[in-house]
Amino acid sequence: MPFQPRRILCGTLFVVALFAASFAVATAASERPNQLDRHVDAISQNDLVSQPAVALVDSARQTAALRRAELTFPGWLLMAVFEAVALAYFWSSGAAAALRDRLRRRLHDEWIVRFAFGAALAFIARLAALLPAFYLYRVDRVMELSVELTRVWALFWIGHTLLAMAIAGVIVAIVLWLVDRTHQWYAYTIVVILGIGIAWSYASPLFQVSGAHGERAVRGDIQARVDEALARGSVPAVPVLVENARVSSIRDAVVVGLGPFRRVVLTRSLVSGSTVPEIAFDVTYEIGHVLHADPLFFALIEGGIIIVFSALAVVLADRIGFRRDDDPLSRLALVGALLAVVYLAAVPVRNAALRSYDLDADRYAVQLTGDRAAAVRAIVRAADQRMEEACPELLPNLFLDVHPSPALRIAAINGVPTACP
Repeated sequence: MPFQPRRILCGTLFVVALFAASFAVATAASERPNQLDRHVDAISQNDLVSQPAVALVDSARQTAALRRAELTFPGWLLMAVFEAVALAYFWSSGAAAALRDRLRRRLHDEWIVRFAFGAALAFIARLAALLPAFYLYRVDRVMELSVELTRVWALFWIGHTLLAMAIAGVIVAIVLWLVDRTHQWYAYTIVVILGIGIAWSYASPLFQVSGAHGERAVRGDIQARVDEALARGSVPAVPVLVENARVSSIRDAVVVGLGPFRRVVLTRSLVSGSTVPEIAFDVTYEIGHVLHADPLFFALIEGGIIIVFSALAVVLADRIGFRRDDDPLSRLALVGALLAVVYLAAVPVRNAALRSYDLDADRYAVQLTGDRAAAVRAIVRAADQRMEEACPELLPNLFLDVHPSPALRIAAINGVPTACP
């Protein structure tokens, strides 16, 4: 079947598009403004530009944030450990070789065999991590950071699993096809990984905001404040829209499109719970990321880390003896297990590499808005609403935090010590 690879790719893209289109119902925003908003509104301008984050955030919320981090980190760690153990056992028990042989007896196209085997590996990994994933969902549910019902969470878990299976199947089929055709397969694989990462970094916002409820223009005072800030940086005006839906899975603000088609989409909760200067800061912060080509650098950093640590997993797998029934396909289960292990080392590297870009975006947004107090108020409000630690502990900070802590961001804006213990 000469067109089978194309069919596989088209089917995978369909699954991605179908699943991404349902993202808008993933999470729900709480009613705003709420008590936390009123606490942030009451902070004086003088305190905002002179005090560290620990003096500005809600103390009760910080206690809850600390507890949440303590509960979340073990669950996150167990997900990777369970995946590694399950895939390692799948290989060492001979089940991987048995599945390979069964697929080859029933499926006569090697592309389909490889796709099915890769999909099976993804399913095993997802199934192994099910209990820790459900635990993490319950943590957020109990702490009222998620309003998803269990059945909704289960449906999304199934959707993510199908998506992971499709992607893993395509990756296995393409990489092994390249191995068959050229000794330089690794070079082509690197190009594909980086290309997909760059394309997805710019395309993903389109999937996030394409909900059924649509968007509408923000109030005139918000658009005017944003236009004024952008004019200070000689940046063309950008339309600012707000989602109509009460529920959303996007960040508070997200930039969609390129060049003259660029727009910024805000959540209803951000618009209803924040002041106009804060919204202008959030918008210019996101635009700063785009104007400085940060999505490109994010994709290159994450792609580079994937390449380096995947190569490390392959090298480690080569140091482990072959089973008598092994071949490159069945041995992918061992590589997958080692990938789950090296992932634990890769995450702190990725997080550390990405954090400086947020600090640069903060500086750019403050420069354009000229309002340090609004910037700090926006950061404090986000930390309180999202239950973020102002001063995260070492392990959660290394593994869970892609962004710099509120204490670091506010210290950089105000030029004050973090005051973290």
